[in-house]
Amino acid sequence: MRKRVQLLVLLALTIFSWGCSSDKKEDNPTQNSVAMKGTVRNGEGRTLYLHLLSVDTTGVGGMEYVGLSNSVIENGAFELTCQPDDAEPQFYRIGFGGQNTITTIARRGEELTFTFNNSDTLCRNYKVKGGEDAQLMWELDQRLSRFIDSAEHLTLWYEYSDDDSSHVLINNAYTLIKGHHRDFLSHFIADHPTSLAAITAFYQTYQMGTFFDEVADVALLEKIYTNLKKQYPRNGNVIWLSQRIAFIHKNIENQQNKENNSL
Repeated sequence: MRKRVQLLVLLALTIFSWGCSSDKKEDNPTQNSVAMKGTVRNGEGRTLYLHLLSVDTTGVGGMEYVGLSNSVIENGAFELTCQPDDAEPQFYRIGFGGQNTITTIARRGEELTFTFNNSDTLCRNYKVKGGEDAQLMWELDQRLSRFIDSAEHLTLWYEYSDDDSSHVLINNAYTLIKGHHRDFLSHFIADHPTSLAAITAFYQTYQMGTFFDEVADVALLEKIYTNLKKQYPRNGNVIWLSQRIAFIHKNIENQQNKENNSL
């Protein structure tokens, strides 16, 4: 009985809580550069890498990572610069490799300043100053981190409990917090229709699962594309989005044809 009371209290608390290439940076970045600098706690001597996330604009494949720059952390600080090919905003990845990275958005002429509070989990606890799009990507990271923290608490209690009724409560709580996060992402997309961060919001994932479904939510994806096309008609990411939507509709049509033929 005591264990069940503790479980219910934790569930209540959990739900309540949810209410560019160059080797060295120039002293004065020119209008043709993107500059990223900052500090990393407990990262002395490690090397940070800057990559451009290049989308496949000739098909519907995923992103490729193009190495641009690197910086050895000295006295807790790093400096990275790159020379974009054009003035379009682009996705960049900063990190040590593997999953220990963050994705941000920058455009030519911007200087972003990062403060990473833990070298082992860059995206979970950092701050950024600079471009508006970078701030939006930070907001997405922070809200996802909050969701992950709550989900991991529920997972631990699921493993700790040993009766079916408790498992039902925990599953319902997970469904609720996932719905809250999806609502946040929907409002984020509506509030920032001309930022590439809207694409990230739609495709945000947790444990290989998504908060939106490309087929069921294709109308929302089309809305994102329509808004971005007005702002960035030649941006590679926007072009990819158009091709992705066409690919989704083709698959939907093929599936419908199969179902009709089977009747």
